[in-house]
Amino acid sequence: MKPNEIVVVINPGSTSTKIALYNRSKLIAEKVMRHAQKDLDQFRKVTDQFEYRYQMVEAALDTMFRDNKLIVVGMVGRGGIVKPLKGGTYRINEAFLADAQSGKYGDHASNLGSMLANELAKHFHLAESYTVDPVSAGDIVDKAKISGVPGIERNRRGHPLNMKMTARKIAQQQNIPYRDTKYVIAHLGGGISIASVEGGKITDVNDALMGMGPFSPNRAGAIPTRGIMDLCYSKPRNEVEQQLSKNSGLKAYLGVDDLRDVFKLIDNGNKQAQLIYEAFVYQIAKEIGAYHAAMKCKADGIIITGGIAYSDRFITDLKEYVACLTAFFIYPGENEMEALAEGAFRVIDGKELALEY
Repeated sequence: MKPNEIVVVINPGSTSTKIALYNRSKLIAEKVMRHAQKDLDQFRKVTDQFEYRYQMVEAALDTMFRDNKLIVVGMVGRGGIVKPLKGGTYRINEAFLADAQSGKYGDHASNLGSMLANELAKHFHLAESYTVDPVSAGDIVDKAKISGVPGIERNRRGHPLNMKMTARKIAQQQNIPYRDTKYVIAHLGGGISIASVEGGKITDVNDALMGMGPFSPNRAGAIPTRGIMDLCYSKPRNEVEQQLSKNSGLKAYLGVDDLRDVFKLIDNGNKQAQLIYEAFVYQIAKEIGAYHAAMKCKADGIIITGGIAYSDRFITDLKEYVACLTAFFIYPGENEMEALAEGAFRVIDGKELALEY
């Protein structure tokens, strides 16, 4: 195992593409490419952006590898919204690529991760490429899949990549074997997912994209059934999907989807902003409490992660609700790049077997 052996990590976001080089112990180099919205608007589907993004990533990597002696031993991309599947590191195959590209389970920027990794593996003469804990990954217990309506199963699209990585970090901090841990983890960002993570497996999680859990900066969360029926009968399906997944939450109520801007409104005396913010904290706290109860109140800790976890003001308000339940941890950010690299190296080094889609 040589320090110059690295994996290349690709993580596409809605308006950016992150690439990074990791060896087995640390980050070697990284680059973030921003995409202007006007450039993205020319594409009908997110996955239609593949060639546009690939050319930028390929050029950036060629520059990053100039005049160095790094050896690429792996290529890993963030997994997208595919069919429900167990957590782990997956070998990217044709079936995975077909579902990601079609967007049949959801049209999301992360779908480009496997597509870019697969093509870049060829560029670096690698036989295969990987993805780790895709958005729809989880080891959901059967009773958590029941919706109340036969034929409709609860969706589970969250942030397993960051959640499982964070659980490993907190387990080390608590000196508890990872396989023995029980956590309630709340990933709070543009999307919000709250999960029970037991022994490193996500056993239940809300649908962070559409239809479950608290509202987010721009997503609707759970909605009263009568209201959603009325909405669906009043607009075309694609407009309803856009409204619920991109134009709801803080953005719909207040015109802003950044918590810092919400605080500015509150500090300027905006009473509506104060009310919506209080509801925002309240709904997140309720969901955390529900998952703690679902684990029979035996969680080793509540972990708050994601971008919103950087807000001390928000954390202070949330702690008033849930810090009394069990140990309370804050691990801000997404940590997805490191999680992708570690997942790839676990397979490359024979510590885990790659799963097949």
